[in-house]
Amino acid sequence: MRKVAVFVPAHISGFFQPCGASTPERAGSRNCGPCLDSGVLTEVGIKPADQASVKISIDGKRAPEAKTTSAAVDQLLRMARRPFEVEVNHSCQVPIEAGYGASGAGVLGAVLALSKALGLRVPRERLTTMAHVAEVTCHTGLGDVGAQVLGGLVMGLKPGGPPYGRWKRIPVPHLKVVCATLGPLSTKTLLRDAEFRRRASKLGELAIKKVMKQPTPKSFMLASREFAEGLGLLDEELRTLIQAAESAGAIGASQVMLGRAVFAMVKERKLEAVRHAFSELLRPDAIMVAGVDRKGARLLYRHRG
Repeated sequence: MRKVAVFVPAHISGFFQPCGASTPERAGSRNCGPCLDSGVLTEVGIKPADQASVKISIDGKRAPEAKTTSAAVDQLLRMARRPFEVEVNHSCQVPIEAGYGASGAGVLGAVLALSKALGLRVPRERLTTMAHVAEVTCHTGLGDVGAQVLGGLVMGLKPGGPPYGRWKRIPVPHLKVVCATLGPLSTKTLLRDAEFRRRASKLGELAIKKVMKQPTPKSFMLASREFAEGLGLLDEELRTLIQAAESAGAIGASQVMLGRAVFAMVKERKLEAVRHAFSELLRPDAIMVAGVDRKGARLLYRHRG
C-alpha cells in the first residue's frame, strides 16, 4: 500500500466575522489567531481496487462521522483515472470539537496526502479550496484552512479559499500558547443560528479593525477578549481561567472560538506561572502548552508501496 503523511497545525480563532457568499468557495470568515505546533497528523494509504472505497479513522478508531474529510476525499477520488481503496487515519494532538481547528487540519491533511499518493498534479491552492469548501458545506468551520496552510499568527482579511481569500501574518516573537479545555461546543448548531452569526459579524468587524490598526499579539489578545465578552459564550469557569492566566502574567487570555476552552499567549519567563495557575483549577490532561507553528501544512513522509 502506498502511504503519504501530512502534518497540519491546529488553529485557534480569537475572534471571527462570518461572511456569506453566493458560493462556498467565496464564503467563510475573516478571523485572527495563532497556528500551533500541535495539530493533526494524517496518513493516507491507497491501493488499486475494482471499486473505490474510503475508510476514515480518528486515533485508530473508525470514524464514519468524519463527513468533512469524506466529502473532500470523494471529490478528489473522482479525479483519479482508476478506482482505489483508500484508508485515511487522523492522529489528533489537540482536543476535537473544542475550537482548535481539528476538522480543518484533518480535511486539509487528507487532500494534500491523497493528492500526493495518487500522483495528481493538483495545485496546492486548489486543494486548499477543496478543504475549505468541505468545511463550509459540512458546517464544521469557516476560516481555519487558509491560516493552517500558512502558519504563524494569521489575520484573515478576506473570506473564502484561494484565490478569493486573503491572509496576512502578524509578526510574533517567541511566545508560547497555553490552553485549558473544559469541553466541546456544538459548532454546527451555533453556525446555523442566524442571531449568533449576526452578533459575531458585528463584533468580529470591530475586532478586525482594532488589530489592523495595531497588529501585535497584545492587541490581538485584547480584541479577542472584547469579542468573547460581547458574544456572550463566557461562563464563570471560563472567566475564572482567563483571570487566572492574566494574573499569572500572560500577555492576554480569552476564549477559544468556538469551544469551552481558554487560550493564553505567554512569554517564556511566565510560562510555568501560567501553567501552574491552570493546574490549580484543572486536571493535567486538560492543559496543553504549544509553540506557534510558523511553517504551516507540510509533507512528513511518503512510502511507495
